[in-house]
Amino acid sequence: MGTRNLTMVIKDKETKVAQYGQWDGYPNGQGATILEFLSNNDLSKFKEKLKLVRFETKKDIDEKTEYLKSIGSTDGYVNTKQSDLFNEKYPFGSRNIGGKILELINKVDKEIVLRDASDFAKDGLMNEWTYVVDLDKNTFEVYEGFGKDAMNEDERFYSEKPDDSGYYPVSLTKSYSLDKLPTQEEFIADFVDEEN
Repeated sequence: MGTRNLTMVIKDKETKVAQYGQWDGYPNGQGATILEFLSNNDLSKFKEKLKLVRFETKKDIDEKTEYLKSIGSTDGYVNTKQSDLFNEKYPFGSRNIGGKILELINKVDKEIVLRDASDFAKDGLMNEWTYVVDLDKNTFEVYEGFGKDAMNEDERFYSEKPDDSGYYPVSLTKSYSLDKLPTQEEFIADFVDEEN
């Protein structure tokens, strides 16, 4: 289901991952995927893997643009074959990855170049769910879009005013300690009302 979302990782007060996801953004989808990763992996290993991650530069973007032209896409759109070729060459750039980005990072032993989609957190209309793994605060945070109420100044994505569509950025719904994560069932139960 096309439920747009964002997966973020914060370490050393820097955003290390800001992965846009197009599909299945509800807590019982991408949220559960991220929770499963956090519950079943050694996060000290994951922290080491984050040293291999960087955001793309203009040079990287230009290279991708040239590659798209080389496979026949000149207008920014791709057909299924072109999409498959692009995702094979640039596996971390797919909008289909979502929360699985954490597992992919954990499996790679070479430089990982990601797109920085951090600004999507400000889009309270289009961004339905955001998941933040804050390794400094030792938390797994869940944020929801469609907010029309004024935000508290201490919110991570605080904005004094709504955007032109009348929505504020995503706002915090729930925060969990990485040392005391809920079960999948408990986690999903926390969001039953929000998903209906």
